[in-house]
Amino acid sequence: MISGSVPNSGAPAFAAVNGGAAASGRLAESAALSPSVQWWFDGRGASEAELWAAVERSNCFAVLASPEELERVNTSKQRVAYVQRAEELGGLASSVWVLTPHDELRLSASRAGHRAGLLIEVIDLESGLPRGVEVCERGDDFVVVDIQHATYIPYELLLAKTEQRATRILRSVPIKDLDGLVDDIHQSLNAFATLERGVGVLFRTRDAAAIDSLSRNVSHAARATTPLVSARVVEVLHTGLGHRVCVDTTSMMTAEEGMLVGSTGWGGIFVCSENHYLPHMNLREFRVNAGAVHSYVWGMNDQTLYLSEMKAGAEVLCVDIHGNSRAVTVGRAKIERRPLVCIRARVSLDAVDSATRSAIEALQAAAARVTPPSEKLGAEPQDCVYVNAFLQNDWHVRIMGADGKVRHSTLLRPGDEILAHVDVPGRHTGLKVTEHIFEK
Repeated sequence: MISGSVPNSGAPAFAAVNGGAAASGRLAESAALSPSVQWWFDGRGASEAELWAAVERSNCFAVLASPEELERVNTSKQRVAYVQRAEELGGLASSVWVLTPHDELRLSASRAGHRAGLLIEVIDLESGLPRGVEVCERGDDFVVVDIQHATYIPYELLLAKTEQRATRILRSVPIKDLDGLVDDIHQSLNAFATLERGVGVLFRTRDAAAIDSLSRNVSHAARATTPLVSARVVEVLHTGLGHRVCVDTTSMMTAEEGMLVGSTGWGGIFVCSENHYLPHMNLREFRVNAGAVHSYVWGMNDQTLYLSEMKAGAEVLCVDIHGNSRAVTVGRAKIERRPLVCIRARVSLDAVDSATRSAIEALQAAAARVTPPSEKLGAEPQDCVYVNAFLQNDWHVRIMGADGKVRHSTLLRPGDEILAHVDVPGRHTGLKVTEHIFEK
């Protein structure tokens, strides 16, 4: 937001991005962002109030503008001045950081007590990249390396060169070779995923919606956890032939990872990836033998998808036993007829969050009001939420136990404790909605 001159709000320390609204947005597979990943807003020449309002409510770490423009910007973000002349350094508060294309000005700014870094434009990789490597190796506070090509490999080299250094590396988005071909959000998310550590992004846009979208994506990636609880198996039914889906992803999963699969919006159970020994075939570390076609599989942003909808390019949630989650891309879905088994389990209301508990208690309240004290509300305990999943009835399909040990789908028995995720139902095309809904 542009206003009259305001005092500088101070310089926050280097920190992980945080905050942001919960909503939608497609995630690149960086989903648990490195704590060092930041994005900055390039506000040079930007005067639209709506744009600055979006920046202010976003989780961007810093705003870049000329010294004159910064005097008119009312922001709580870290201020970074783009300096091209020595006289522009004179009036800057020490808390303002300095970005400049001139090394002598960077040095002057650093001597004056500013955090300072260089903007390096690389047009020809062969002749220009060595300069970027040199700057990154010497340990400047930060460096923006603007490579005008659709490549991330040079940034892998720069990250390797700064492995033991505090230098923060950013690249400009949009990337000139990709402008108009790959949207700015995906350009940024790919930068965050570079060499798993990620490089930061200096984001230039005049679209407030793009600011909101990037902020949502970064927020979800930074806090990518999914609550898991212990569920007690109450019933195992052998249900005969049905169509089941193997979800083959473009990622390798670990023995501690899998997907959340369930028949209702109340939640699902933790189905393991095929990382566990089979005496008769090789492992398929990229696969989850997920379950029957009608089932929900959990995706990012609390969204659910039907397993029947799995196809190349779709995204689903990969979760580990600690609840850490990341988005993975589906490379193929295999749908075949196989014998199925229905595993039904219950979760104590003491283990669920307050919203879920309130939803369950609201459903029970009407029945409780008209039921005599001497009678039961139902044949089963009412202080629980029930989840179920239909899986292939085969020894090689594993479910994660609540003790962190895998269980075979064919060997589960009532009383066994498994890992599950509990959610509040009510969905339309996979998105949460507030409505009255019954699922059995």
